Amino acid sequence: MNLKKRFMNRLLGQDVDMTPVGSTTTYGMVELMQKCGAARPLADRDPVAMAKLAIAGWEHAGLEWIKAMGWDITAISEAFGCTLGEPAIDLQYYIKTSPFADDIERLDYPADFLQRGRFPVYKEQFRLLQAQVGGEVAIFGLCEGPFTCAANLVGVEQLLKWTLKAPDKVQRVLEIVKQAEIDVINFAFECGADYYCISEPTSGPDLLSPRLWGKMVQPAIAEIVRKAKGPVALHICGNTDAIIPMMCDTGVVGISIEEKADLMQAVEIAHTKGVRVFGNVATATTLFSGTPQQCYQEAWRALENGTDFLAPGCGVAPQTPLENILQLQKARNDYFATEGG
Repeated sequence: MNLKKRFMNRLLGQDVDMTPVGSTTTYGMVELMQKCGAARPLADRDPVAMAKLAIAGWEHAGLEWIKAMGWDITAISEAFGCTLGEPAIDLQYYIKTSPFADDIERLDYPADFLQRGRFPVYKEQFRLLQAQVGGEVAIFGLCEGPFTCAANLVGVEQLLKWTLKAPDKVQRVLEIVKQAEIDVINFAFECGADYYCISEPTSGPDLLSPRLWGKMVQPAIAEIVRKAKGPVALHICGNTDAIIPMMCDTGVVGISIEEKADLMQAVEIAHTKGVRVFGNVATATTLFSGTPQQCYQEAWRALENGTDFLAPGCGVAPQTPLENILQLQKARNDYFATEGG
């Protein structure tokens, strides 16, 4: 069973010989850039460098599936008109200005959306990845989800105020953003993605109540997933315990959760709904500043708690030690070499 077959079997609920190890968020680590000779900012805009860094996760970090579509979650927002802050080797693109904070009536969905920003670069990166490793490992696309994109376009504080005081404005923005999300996801599948991950950090319970999540975010994501031409996963940061059932009910095949969430409980809920779980070794603490042994132990606990895909709980910080990431695969191999595995 090669890595791609193992991954896709698990994603679709079929039997596998062992739990896949990888990341369904971003892994643009400085050590990986140095090893493969493809560093930011070149690896943010050049398809060859972007593909090299993506493959480096497999070749040097023990990650068993590969990310396309860059190293941040701003591409859809950029194509709508957000200004981005410049990246550095240890800094991702970030939102610098929200162009529709004062006038959402100017917001529309342009016909040439997929010719804007980095999407032409992503198309070429997909082609390179398919040619080099497409038969061996799964390839996924990822961008920001609809609520996170809406927050980028009008400002986080503004959007959150509107959820309480002007929900009609939130819905107007989401209606426009949804079409872009659908087209971007299907663009990824047309380019050869095996699955796609919607990243929705701004809609997490740290910022948005579960009630509002169910009212505003769940229907938007459910519509997007219904119109997607392939399997979709959903990543949300923070303690997502209260919204795990709703996340699963969007129609996604997988959910990605942080260490703040109860992994064992999430697995139990998700499996009753036919959904797989990615996670959830802590990125901001254990992987970033912990010892290799601590990373190994936390990875082992995630396996014991039933994760379907052993993965970091969120995006891997650029300065994360490579040795810490390698502990995920080591823990998985040792786990399945024991009777308990």
